[in-house]
Amino acid sequence: MRGDPGIRMTTQRAAILAEVQAADEHLTAGEIFERVRRKYPTIAYGTVYRTLHLLAERGLIQEFPFGDQASRFDRRTDRHDHVHCTSCGALVDVDVPSAILARQVAADQTGYEIHGHQTVFTGICPDCQRSRQDGRDGRDND
Repeated sequence: MRGDPGIRMTTQRAAILAEVQAADEHLTAGEIFERVRRKYPTIAYGTVYRTLHLLAERGLIQEFPFGDQASRFDRRTDRHDHVHCTSCGALVDVDVPSAILARQVAADQTGYEIHGHQTVFTGICPDCQRSRQDGRDGRDND
């Protein structure tokens, strides 16, 4: 874990952070809760939920809220971009060099001093595209 986050790192908080950092994908609070509960059966969902928001607030992880879909949590805190599936909610890291240029354009057009940005592209992931195609064609997925 990086430096002193300015919070007391309890055993439960450390376990929650470890699950986010160990994940290969961007998990929801519910998914993180299920994983942490395997090691700490008495942990409450509220504890996981509040801890995730605290860790994000302190810059140890990133939170990506998606309106009516569940927020996703990312172990990477460096500047990077994402593609979000509006069908299943998957969130995937993507490196888009031209997104860096967008920061300068935003500053030039608004006069703002830009401190950071995240680009999130939305669309339908390959799995959901296949599912939709299979449904339209009436083919069985087996």
